[in-house]
Amino acid sequence: MLNRPPHPGEELLCFNAEKVYDWVILRETVNQNVPAADWGVLPIDPCGPTVSNLTIRCYLVDPLSGEPLPPNAEIPVVETAEREDREFIIDGKRVTLQRVAFEKTLSLIVEFSGFDGTTPFLELADPVEITIPESVFLCAPEGTRLVVRVSDVTCSASVNCVATTFESMDVSLVVCQSVQSVADVTLELEASFCEPRDLLAIDECPSPIIPPQCPIVFPGSGRPCGPKK
Repeated sequence: MLNRPPHPGEELLCFNAEKVYDWVILRETVNQNVPAADWGVLPIDPCGPTVSNLTIRCYLVDPLSGEPLPPNAEIPVVETAEREDREFIIDGKRVTLQRVAFEKTLSLIVEFSGFDGTTPFLELADPVEITIPESVFLCAPEGTRLVVRVSDVTCSASVNCVATTFESMDVSLVVCQSVQSVADVTLELEASFCEPRDLLAIDECPSPIIPPQCPIVFPGSGRPCGPKK
């Protein structure tokens, strides 16, 4: 093992941290009809007479980068009303919670694939913004803020055609989200400073290896040293 200086004693340390006042999981379902014009100009009309084996995939994207939204991505929200106090009886105790009304805007993209005649194609529609209003009762006193993260998304879409022209698309979106009320706090904890760990044995030079022996066979119990007869 490495020689290390004596470990300093424990002392009171201060940390800046984000305290969670309340935390719930919400599930929101949105069914929306979006006109074809909102999806931009598509090189190949998904309702065209030469299109076959059409497949539609939809997913959320980061509105700035256009990349698919990563798991547990934080979504900006806007509170749409003043927080209102309401009293509840929970486990026989009176508790005051706040009704928090907010809305979030999601950026949705749709991907079309299939065959145009005999030629395979893949095309992306322009992103469409979908705004979802919500409200929830939280322990969210004055001074706290909302942090909303998308934990899971299920999306399906289908095109509506008039003759052979794309008219609109029906989108069904199920969003599971983590909603927290948080505030920045400074914590005082009694703790020790961390130090680098020792090197593991695999990082050090090994000892010489002695071949395995057969003590039962040789030299055997109670036998003097010498050639086996």
